[in-house]
Amino acid sequence: MEANKIKGEAKSVVLDNGAELTYCELGEGNQEVLVSGAFYFHTFMPVLEHLAQRYHVYGVVMRFDGPADELEPDGSIHWGRQWGKDVYDFTQKMGLEKFHYVGKCHGTIPGWYLVKNHPEVLDTFASFYLAPHIKGQTANSWFELMGQGLEKMMSVAMRKPEGLKAKMEEMAAIGDSAQSPAVPKYASAPEKIWDSVEECDEALKSLTVPVGYCFGTIDPLLQDYWDSNLYAIMNTKGARTVILEGECHLMELDCPDRVAAEVFAFIDESRKGY
Repeated sequence: MEANKIKGEAKSVVLDNGAELTYCELGEGNQEVLVSGAFYFHTFMPVLEHLAQRYHVYGVVMRFDGPADELEPDGSIHWGRQWGKDVYDFTQKMGLEKFHYVGKCHGTIPGWYLVKNHPEVLDTFASFYLAPHIKGQTANSWFELMGQGLEKMMSVAMRKPEGLKAKMEEMAAIGDSAQSPAVPKYASAPEKIWDSVEECDEALKSLTVPVGYCFGTIDPLLQDYWDSNLYAIMNTKGARTVILEGECHLMELDCPDRVAAEVFAFIDESRKGY
């Protein structure tokens, strides 16, 4: 069990394929279920705690090793799809028939897998800070900062300087797993859930699951994928999009209550059937 990936009580479950997943559980007394996937739950925990005021929340850790069912043609693991299948298999193991899925950045990838392969289980899907990249990449400012060190890269992703200490403590706690080759290949590419960009494009235009996008205006990844983000906003059927002026990529550090409020607002609006 990867207990270091969760700040708080960690639980685990073994899937039918033998993979062990680590997860956290909050808001057990609530009726409606909300699932969130991420590589780790440290600085994102305050968001889950806010969401747990209204929902029975499961935070599922996205793994980098163990048994795999989703493979590339060359036999290597297609981690984007595997993360999605893990989350689906987890929900079935836990007896969750219908739920909301909330992902931020890399955590949106399982949600897109569910949209494509198991839309019947989704009430709604909040895809925050990330959308499929139909129009490719506009710039590379975010990852170019890696050349100046991880701390520099993270410092431009938040408004409040005091959040940097918490973020760096988080990175130290989880070890080097976030440096897996699966991160750059799959974690920022929801479109790779599909066999082609064209297939993803068609899927966006015919969705039956309510999708909510949320971006901050000073998020480097909003700008780096500007054309793709704008295209997704304009072409995802029935999508609701909120762009928060002055917010950045790690807004869960700067304003976790605001992130949760946008999830609540999206779910409430989705039920009005516009």
